[in-house]
Amino acid sequence: MMVRKRQSCQGIDIGLACWVSAAILFLISVSADCADRLGLTLKAAAVVNGESVRLGDVAEVSGNPAHGAILEVEVSRSPRPGQTRFVSADYIRIRLRQAGYDTDAMIFEGPEDVKVSRPCASLPAQRIRVAVDNAIRSRMAWNSEDATISDIQFDETVQLPVGNLTYRIIPNRHEDYLGNVILALHLFVNGEPVRKLWVNATVSVMADVVTVARPLGRNQYIRLDDIRVERRDLAGLGSETIRRVEEALGNRTTRMIHPGTVLQTSMIDQPPVVKRGDIVKIIAKTGPMTITATGIVKQQGRKGEMVRVMNTDSNRVILARVAGPDAVAVEF
Repeated sequence: MMVRKRQSCQGIDIGLACWVSAAILFLISVSADCADRLGLTLKAAAVVNGESVRLGDVAEVSGNPAHGAILEVEVSRSPRPGQTRFVSADYIRIRLRQAGYDTDAMIFEGPEDVKVSRPCASLPAQRIRVAVDNAIRSRMAWNSEDATISDIQFDETVQLPVGNLTYRIIPNRHEDYLGNVILALHLFVNGEPVRKLWVNATVSVMADVVTVARPLGRNQYIRLDDIRVERRDLAGLGSETIRRVEEALGNRTTRMIHPGTVLQTSMIDQPPVVKRGDIVKIIAKTGPMTITATGIVKQQGRKGEMVRVMNTDSNRVILARVAGPDAVAVEF
């Protein structure tokens, strides 16, 4: 009887030992498997400054060091400068699978959502205004001391990425830099384009212009005492404004003009300086050489206009530009 009990106990001890051994082997294998698996601990919050959010920005990785490249996987786009967004653990899993990683073999810990923030830099408004002022002055045809640039306006609330700010100012094509001026402001951070803004400015240019001193009737020839020179703002006057007395004297008005009116080229009609039958000198210049001949005008013409002239030496009719009452110029 005692022998049977002793054999039974020995059987129990052997079974227990086998079970314990199997459990130990199982735990060892589990521990080895866990040690080989990648552990990701998500952060509660992260701050990024680039255009993309990488895994290394929002999580700490433990486990096999061979998986260091996983930290560079882009898991989300960054929020706009000065704003925040949440990146979920589920979305991070999706992005990792898209990058070729087996997320089932990973251990995820931490919060379900990571709050991602992006710092911002303000636009240096005064610096931009100085740059716009300089850009206009360097491009306009007016004397800088005669010009006043004011009301430089643009969106000052723009938030930019943190980094080295540079910019390029580009005017509209055919800009005359008078009155309201519009320019494009291209912003770059660390050499990369980030925004384009429109800038408005007002340019006033004070310059001498010719004005009417007394009432002038239609078809009246302009004399020196009919006009005077005044200092006026060219903005709004137009490109036909007459700025020199010589441009108005001797010309004939095309309509009635009231005193104080700024003369425009459309208000006067230059009388012909040559007429059919006039004898003129034909002047032809080519390089350092000047050739002259005598000609007979075949039609009337104003200064600067092209007219037909017959060369009396060759009897050939040519086109020449009226240079004055007794001369025409041939262009080569």
